[in-house]
Amino acid sequence: MRPATCLLAVVSLVPLVTLSAQAPPPVEPGERVRVTAPDLGIRKQAGRFEEFRGDTLVVAAADSTIMLPVASMTRLEVSRGRKSRIGRGALWGSLIGVATGALLSAAAYSEPNDFVQSRGDAALLGAIVLGVPGLVVGTIAGALSKSDRWEEVPLDRLRVSFVPQRDGRFGLGLSVGF
Repeated sequence: MRPATCLLAVVSLVPLVTLSAQAPPPVEPGERVRVTAPDLGIRKQAGRFEEFRGDTLVVAAADSTIMLPVASMTRLEVSRGRKSRIGRGALWGSLIGVATGALLSAAAYSEPNDFVQSRGDAALLGAIVLGVPGLVVGTIAGALSKSDRWEEVPLDRLRVSFVPQRDGRFGLGLSVGF
């Protein structure tokens, strides 16, 4: 009696899954997308969304057109513009400048003079002298470096699929996403 109840539950859910699979994802043609489909060996493949054909997503990649069954995709992301890395560049530039200046000045220190009285003073002066240009160079580099802002597009949460078994037969698989 239990297998019949499970089969009835799965069969009653199939029309719901079919309806949700037919609704196209909220992506416009021409938008930059990134897809992940581990079963097909695709991980974060970027391209331009062309169209949605039934249960297949068509993406134009750099050198080819990829047709992906929606059921095989685990993640779909849409680019929502580009952002600069000005803050990250400023941070890295200043850190590299401060560290380089401190190490070089401390290593070059030999004896006290009018500007520095100890190896620590030399390191501090070197950190300031190279830290400021490092900050400027890092800020400029970060402003010139841009990256995409990706937003995940929700895929259907309930999937019914045929799953190959070890003995060569196929089983019915049900997965629920949270």
